[in-house]
Amino acid sequence: MKFMLLTAAAATALIGESALAQSRSVDMSGIVVDWSGDVEGNGEFSAAAIDVDGSFGGNLVLSGAAIDARARVGGRLSADGGAIDFEGAVSGPAEFNGGAVDIEASFGDHVEINAGALGVDRDSVFAGDVDIAAGALHFSGRVEGRLMAEVGDAEFDGVAVGPIEISAERRRGMFNRRDRSEITIAGQIQQGGSVCAHEVIFESGAEVTGTLTVTADEMPEYPAGFDSSNIRFVERDGESCR
Repeated sequence: MKFMLLTAAAATALIGESALAQSRSVDMSGIVVDWSGDVEGNGEFSAAAIDVDGSFGGNLVLSGAAIDARARVGGRLSADGGAIDFEGAVSGPAEFNGGAVDIEASFGDHVEINAGALGVDRDSVFAGDVDIAAGALHFSGRVEGRLMAEVGDAEFDGVAVGPIEISAERRRGMFNRRDRSEITIAGQIQQGGSVCAHEVIFESGAEVTGTLTVTADEMPEYPAGFDSSNIRFVERDGESCR
């Protein structure tokens, strides 16, 4: 009887330690990981398919083929996957590496994104600088710092409080020797900067304050009533954007 009581007490202690450890951090891997909860420390998840919903006081690391995360992260975020869908808030620096990346979140520090195709939702807010390398970019968020992007094509209909630098150039190959890259701007650029592509198009809703240097093969297209006084056009003349 005494042995059984000691065993029960030991089991209770182990469960208590496990629960306490999970309240501090969580580390899971497998083929499929489906997790929700709140931890005071770090979170690390590695699987083919990851579905995470919760808050992390420390850092969050995600690595998988398909990642769907709704998370509030007090530290740093690192996400690597084939397809990444992230929603939430990150206080520290963040890095995304993926084939298709969709973001609807707020960020308090520097963000770096490498993607084949990147979509940034209108509700996204970046307090710091943003560095992007993407084949196709659709950016509707708000950037308080500097926005720097190297892309194949880009659509910008967000708000850039700081200056922007967007260079677009499609890869050249045996059957595609001419660059046909395109940058479309329908958002607000408040401190100017520079954009470079084969073609640059300003659409309804675009607003530019501060000098924006547009380097392209032809003069930009403007919508009716657009104030182009802050646009400085430079003919690319066959030169590379990067």
